[in-house]
Amino acid sequence: MMVRLVLIGMMLVLAACASGGSGPNARVETPETASMSRLGSDEVLSHISALPAQVLSAGECGLFLWLKRDDAPLIFFQRSKSETAQMIIDGAPRSLARTEVAGPIGMSFFERQGFTAEDMTVNLRMQVMMDQSLQGGLKVPSGIISIDRTDGWSAALPVAGAIGCK
Repeated sequence: MMVRLVLIGMMLVLAACASGGSGPNARVETPETASMSRLGSDEVLSHISALPAQVLSAGECGLFLWLKRDDAPLIFFQRSKSETAQMIIDGAPRSLARTEVAGPIGMSFFERQGFTAEDMTVNLRMQVMMDQSLQGGLKVPSGIISIDRTDGWSAALPVAGAIGCK
């Protein structure tokens, strides 16, 4: 199951990296379309939506993290050399400002990163397979995204993914 999920993730990274696009900016969903793609109806997944496909520019890398489940929706994206990451929470695209890092991987990515938005903190902990790289990137076999909002709501989401480069 995990091997299948990683393989699906790798194919999605390669498709996202190979996609054409205009400029380095990712396509952003509007709050109206994001709210239609909530990942579930339970207390946690009803707050999370899938990100649209992300496009990388030549020479750019991105951290792609998918929710660990059969359909593996993309829920977290960060560009290399960026101090922000992207998620869709409560139907709104969120630009999360990086506030802390530990465990350098390379390409401005880290095994542990902390982010903030106006009403929440997001912490990412992930493992990277440094000895088994993808063509143009690295595998991320497991990780956890923890979200804590100022209103008391919190969640922990298991993820897997890749650092892919174009």
